[in-house]
Amino acid sequence: MARIKLSREAAMKAISYSDEARNELLTNINVMDNNVNSHFASLQDPTFKKYLELSGQMQEMLKQVSGKMDEISEYCQGVVRWIDDFSDV
Repeated sequence: MARIKLSREAAMKAISYSDEARNELLTNINVMDNNVNSHFASLQDPTFKKYLELSGQMQEMLKQVSGKMDEISEYCQGVVRWIDDFSDV
């Protein structure tokens, strides 16, 4: 049977990585929204309108991914607390 070893360091790295990834993702969403979409927003071409619609949907999905990264971070913080609680025993 495989054995999983949890460590405080691993959980702290996971928190750091998920926070960093979430921040990068949100930054990139904002850059895309501000730079790309703002250039096309005034165009009346149906293709660009469809692009903007799909881009908005993609941004909403990326925000959901960002929320999942928050959940990972919260879970790992719980793991760290659990490890700290049972390591002091």
